[in-house]
Amino acid sequence: MAAHTLLLLHASRASVDPVSEFYLREAGDLRPVNILDEGVMGELDARNWARAVPRLRSLVEQAVEAYGITSALVTCSALGPEQMAAIRANSPVRSIKIDEPMLATAAGSFSGAIGLLTTFPSTAETSAAWLRHFRPDVNIETVCDAEALHALLLGERDRHDRRLLEAADALAARGVEGIVLAQVSMARLAGEIRRRTGLTVLESLTTSLAGIRGE
Repeated sequence: MAAHTLLLLHASRASVDPVSEFYLREAGDLRPVNILDEGVMGELDARNWARAVPRLRSLVEQAVEAYGITSALVTCSALGPEQMAAIRANSPVRSIKIDEPMLATAAGSFSGAIGLLTTFPSTAETSAAWLRHFRPDVNIETVCDAEALHALLLGERDRHDRRLLEAADALAARGVEGIVLAQVSMARLAGEIRRRTGLTVLESLTTSLAGIRGE
């Protein structure tokens, strides 16, 4: 059976390698195609939805025409439920946001406080919006370390990782039931955070694949 072509749509270089490597390794039935538009990041950070959403929607439509994609995975973590609804409206293919299945799982699985760990300020707000979209009464404890993302983009991976592990320890100390890793750039740390904190830790790579497959 021919592989389905999956668009991996990025606004940050930090997501390209972890997402594409995961899908190449774990999803032999899918053929990933990466598109990166770093210009969208500034619009997302400024909450300029009138420019960001049409641009992302246009990239999906172009990928349908140029590459014959059959579904799209949007890795831009700053998009909220309303923005994803606008990208999906009348789209020729199914699109999901990479952390959407993870946040739905967290909202449905954790009855206590959810620890939200992020490195992009806009993501903290939109991830919380998604959690409340799935469960309005959810209790969220958030740590956002923008310096960790800055370190990663400078190639200082060890500093990025050290800061995130310390942030996860801080969340655990607040008594959260589980931790959500809001960006794919930190997904590889899930196992170490589980070991350090003894908590359930969700990352968006594994859950996104289940979402793409409709599981």
